[in-house]
Amino acid sequence: MTLNQIVKELTKIGNDHEQINYVYFGDVWERISNGEVTYPAMFMTLTGASFGAKDIGYSFSLYFMDRMLMEETNETEVLSDMTQVAGDIVAQLRYPEDYSIVTWTLNQNLPITFYTESDPDLLAGVKLDINLTVPFINNRCQIPTQYTY
Repeated sequence: MTLNQIVKELTKIGNDHEQINYVYFGDVWERISNGEVTYPAMFMTLTGASFGAKDIGYSFSLYFMDRMLMEETNETEVLSDMTQVAGDIVAQLRYPEDYSIVTWTLNQNLPITFYTESDPDLLAGVKLDINLTVPFINNRCQIPTQYTY
């Protein structure tokens, strides 16, 4: 699986969730500051990658956020809801619908960070740090041949 395929599948999983109205891959805070976000939303940021002996691991931060009605009046409710949504996505990542397409494994321990944001919108949510590992066969035949000039 390539990075493009992983992002496409993550986007599909987010779009298929009934409580997520907006899915975006890229710079979270830049997108939020530019507006045009319909909440609740799921944002994905690529944070790194690493080659193993026979695999490649892609690290992502997944953000699940929603607007709060008024400061701190429903913060716990929003945090609870977004934790549940994040849990739903974790279940989808661990047990995908189509194993013929999805070949990743998900790390077992997934740290969650709770946060609130007041600019430009009054938001609350969770950040989930994940690592998706896919097979990498180290196939030299896939390397392009050198061209002579």
